[in-house]
Amino acid sequence: MHDLLSLVSSAVSAGVQDYIRGINPDQDRVKQADARRFLKSRGIQPVMLRKWCDAGLLHPNKTGETQNCATIYSLAEIKKVISAIELKKICNNSY
Repeated sequence: MHDLLSLVSSAVSAGVQDYIRGINPDQDRVKQADARRFLKSRGIQPVMLRKWCDAGLLHPNKTGETQNCATIYSLAEIKKVISAIELKKICNNSY
């Protein structure tokens, strides 16, 4: 039951963030360090950020042309990926 509540909470959070992105796109943008902190606060290893990008689940943007320029992520995308992973865990545990 706790897994389902977590999934619903995560999905609602992703939906709200998607709405915010539609209203004010700048509020949805987070730097890589902030995205890593967000994942860590959710109990997810920050290394997953790179793995999700490699899998095509996240689409980061660079703010400039240089190697050291900031990498920006969409918080709505991150929350959607978290919801999808939680759903997959629930489905895998059901069988």
